[in-house]
Amino acid sequence: MSAFDPATVRKAIDEFTPRRPEKFQDLMSAKDVIVELRQKRASYRSIADLLTQHCLPTSKTAIAMFCHQVLGEGIRPRKRPGRRKPPVPSVSADETTHHQATDTNPLVEPSTNPNGDEGQPTRSRGPRIAQVRMVKPQST
Repeated sequence: MSAFDPATVRKAIDEFTPRRPEKFQDLMSAKDVIVELRQKRASYRSIADLLTQHCLPTSKTAIAMFCHQVLGEGIRPRKRPGRRKPPVPSVSADETTHHQATDTNPLVEPSTNPNGDEGQPTRSRGPRIAQVRMVKPQST
């Protein structure tokens, strides 16, 4: 093995080129054109089509990323609004302790039917479960 020679290492550094080109290197030559088109409200797709027609093949996604990262354009929020939750009535601390002390299950009321059958309890939110009654088997 030969001795370390800083001059040969410096020469190798000068000749070094990265394996992968820099991000947006091909679009940097068209930066002024892209800026001008964006000022005229051109869409990413129309810019990509125009550059592809003039020997610079690219996609609308690459143009969008270039505009956001290099030109510093902001990203617009989505147009679709989020789901709204129904407002929950506010309950004071005194009412909360009163309900906890007096009601064990505030959603279901006891049955008042004299036949012993359960009546319709007040329904809470959630899935509805069918009431299954036992039927005496029929004799044949």
